[in-house]
Amino acid sequence: MPKLKQPIQVDDKSDKRTVMTVVNRLFARRESGLFLLLILICFIMSVLKPDTFFTSENAFNILRQVSIIAIIAVGQTFVMISGGIDLSIGYNLALCGIVISTFLQMGFGPILSIIMGIIAGALVGFLNGIIITKLRLPPFIATLGMANIARGIIYIITQGFSISVDNPIVIGIGVGNVASIPILSIIMFVIVLIGIYVLDSTVFGTRVKAIGGNELASKLSGIKVHHNKIAVYTMTGVLAAIGGLIMVGRLYAGNPNAGANFEMDSIAATIVGGTSLSGGQGTVVGALLGSLLLAVIKNSLVLLSVNMYWQTVAVGVIIIIVCAIDGFTRVRRA
Repeated sequence: MPKLKQPIQVDDKSDKRTVMTVVNRLFARRESGLFLLLILICFIMSVLKPDTFFTSENAFNILRQVSIIAIIAVGQTFVMISGGIDLSIGYNLALCGIVISTFLQMGFGPILSIIMGIIAGALVGFLNGIIITKLRLPPFIATLGMANIARGIIYIITQGFSISVDNPIVIGIGVGNVASIPILSIIMFVIVLIGIYVLDSTVFGTRVKAIGGNELASKLSGIKVHHNKIAVYTMTGVLAAIGGLIMVGRLYAGNPNAGANFEMDSIAATIVGGTSLSGGQGTVVGALLGSLLLAVIKNSLVLLSVNMYWQTVAVGVIIIIVCAIDGFTRVRRA
């Protein structure tokens, strides 16, 4: 008699392991988890505030809110991947805005005024890099000192008063639109794309990661650590200047307090985006998603009429929770 074929056995445990493998791979990258968290928050808000959250007006409002933070978070990402930190970026942003406003008020054209603002931002970043590499001061101390210097220069120039601006080009950069899309958001996406390319596809980006991962090994392999660190801080200063330009356009003025807390916001967005405080790890995409997540949370709290002071508490708690979850995940993967 012919042998009967045995029925195919279905291994439920094997299927479960396959599903878990897919889930683990999905969450293996910090960006995937942030993206899913963004979707979850948007879904919750669509239920709680369907008439106000999912509107084009609110979407563009979120884009405007996130643009400046995301731009300077790109610079902060490079700095932190290299093993440093920049606490001067907020006051650098405000100083650049004051320089641009001052030159405009003196009668110089918008192009020259913008160039002078960018030079000022690059100079602050360059000095940060020189102090850190040549004087061998910790980045925390060096940039904190530079933040106070920038703040002092701001108040020397302005005496605490805003400098009004009426130039249509500068104002257009801050509040103008191209096909209903805010110009500042277009600038943000261009900078993010450039940042992604530089960090992931250039020799400079590879060197920045290597320096943050192991500075001594980088030196022994022939990488000019000091030159690359100075370049990172100078680039961050340029991005702060672009943020200052946008802020002047949004406020119609150079405001001495325009950069308050921007350094903390950029650091928070960068860390939430997955950049390691110890250096060597991080992505520009993560910084963008971290900035978006914080902006969406703040926007949601406003729409839910949460008290302004409690909003700050809530954002802080969420930052701690997200980073704690990421820490536990990394430990389990290790």
